Amino acid sequence: MWNGSIRFLKKGNSTQDKDGFYQPAGELSESIPASFTDVTRNDEILASQEGYTADQNIEILACNYSGEGCLVDESDGSIYEVRRTYRRDRSMSMILTCERRQNGTI
Repeated sequence: MWNGSIRFLKKGNSTQDKDGFYQPAGELSESIPASFTDVTRNDEILASQEGYTADQNIEILACNYSGEGCLVDESDGSIYEVRRTYRRDRSMSMILTCERRQNGTI
Protein backbone atom coordinates (compact mmCIF):
# COMPACT_ATOMS: atom_id res chain seq x y z
CA MET A 1 0.00 0.00 0.00
CA TRP A 2 2.77 2.49 0.85
CA ASN A 3 5.34 3.27 -1.79
CA GLY A 4 7.38 5.91 0.05
CA SER A 5 7.74 7.97 3.18
CA ILE A 6 7.63 11.62 4.20
CA ARG A 7 8.60 13.83 7.10
CA PHE A 8 6.74 16.98 8.09
CA LEU A 9 8.71 20.19 8.62
CA LYS A 10 7.88 21.60 12.01
CA LYS A 11 7.96 25.34 12.58
CA GLY A 12 11.37 26.82 13.21
CA ASN A 13 13.49 29.80 12.28
CA SER A 14 14.22 29.99 8.59
CA THR A 15 17.07 31.67 6.79
CA GLN A 16 18.01 32.59 3.26
CA ASP A 17 21.21 31.46 1.61
CA LYS A 18 23.55 33.81 -0.28
CA ASP A 19 21.48 33.36 -3.45
CA GLY A 20 18.27 34.36 -1.69
CA PHE A 21 16.70 30.90 -1.53
CA TYR A 22 14.67 29.92 1.51
CA GLN A 23 16.47 27.42 3.74
CA PRO A 24 14.17 25.71 6.22
CA ALA A 25 15.46 25.38 9.73
CA GLY A 26 13.80 23.46 12.46
CA GLU A 27 12.86 19.93 13.21
CA LEU A 28 11.58 17.15 11.02
CA SER A 29 8.89 14.80 12.26
CA GLU A 30 9.37 11.07 12.45
CA SER A 31 9.17 9.12 9.20
CA ILE A 32 5.58 8.63 8.03
CA PRO A 33 4.61 5.96 5.48
CA ALA A 34 2.97 7.48 2.41
CA SER A 35 1.59 6.57 -0.97
CA PHE A 36 2.62 8.89 -3.83
CA THR A 37 0.17 9.18 -6.71
CA ASP A 38 -0.18 11.44 -9.74
CA VAL A 39 -2.52 14.39 -9.58
CA THR A 40 -5.82 14.11 -11.38
CA ARG A 41 -7.18 16.52 -13.95
CA ASN A 42 -9.65 17.73 -11.33
CA ASP A 43 -6.74 18.51 -8.96
CA GLU A 44 -5.00 20.48 -11.71
CA ILE A 45 -8.14 22.51 -12.44
CA LEU A 46 -8.77 23.32 -8.77
CA ALA A 47 -5.11 24.28 -8.30
CA SER A 48 -5.17 26.54 -11.35
CA GLN A 49 -8.27 28.31 -10.03
CA GLU A 50 -6.50 28.90 -6.70
CA GLY A 51 -3.26 30.09 -8.32
CA TYR A 52 -0.85 27.23 -7.69
CA THR A 53 0.38 24.10 -9.44
CA ALA A 54 -0.62 20.67 -8.12
CA ASP A 55 2.47 18.47 -8.49
CA GLN A 56 1.86 15.45 -6.27
CA ASN A 57 -0.90 13.71 -4.32
CA ILE A 58 0.35 12.05 -1.16
CA GLU A 59 -1.87 9.73 0.84
CA ILE A 60 -1.15 9.20 4.54
CA LEU A 61 -3.08 8.00 7.56
CA ALA A 62 -5.21 10.86 8.88
CA CYS A 63 -3.92 10.38 12.43
CA ASN A 64 -0.43 11.46 11.25
CA TYR A 65 -1.56 14.87 9.98
CA SER A 66 -1.99 17.86 12.28
CA GLY A 67 -2.26 20.74 9.84
CA GLU A 68 1.42 20.99 8.88
CA GLY A 69 2.13 23.14 5.83
CA CYS A 70 5.37 21.59 4.51
CA LEU A 71 6.71 18.10 4.05
CA VAL A 72 9.85 16.40 2.77
CA ASP A 73 9.95 13.39 0.43
CA GLU A 74 12.53 11.11 2.05
CA SER A 75 13.49 9.44 -1.22
CA ASP A 76 15.00 12.55 -2.81
CA GLY A 77 14.76 15.36 -0.22
CA SER A 78 12.23 17.40 -2.22
CA ILE A 79 10.18 19.88 -0.22
CA TYR A 80 6.46 20.20 -0.88
CA GLU A 81 3.91 22.76 0.29
CA VAL A 82 0.59 21.21 1.35
CA ARG A 83 -2.01 23.15 -0.64
CA ARG A 84 -5.19 21.09 -0.17
CA THR A 85 -6.28 18.21 2.02
CA TYR A 86 -9.07 15.75 1.38
CA ARG A 87 -10.50 13.00 3.54
CA ARG A 88 -13.13 10.65 2.23
CA ASP A 89 -16.09 9.79 4.44
CA ARG A 90 -15.30 7.02 6.92
CA SER A 91 -11.76 6.73 5.65
CA MET A 92 -8.66 6.45 7.81
CA SER A 93 -6.51 8.06 5.14
CA MET A 94 -6.06 11.64 4.03
CA ILE A 95 -4.91 12.87 0.63
CA LEU A 96 -2.57 15.86 0.58
CA THR A 97 -2.39 17.75 -2.70
CA CYS A 98 1.06 19.32 -2.77
CA GLU A 99 3.06 21.83 -4.77
CA ARG A 100 6.80 21.23 -5.09
CA ARG A 101 8.99 24.11 -3.99
CA GLN A 102 11.19 25.42 -6.75
CA ASN A 103 14.81 24.60 -5.90
CA GLY A 104 13.53 23.29 -2.59
CA THR A 105 15.64 20.47 -1.21
CA ILE A 106 17.13 19.83 2.16
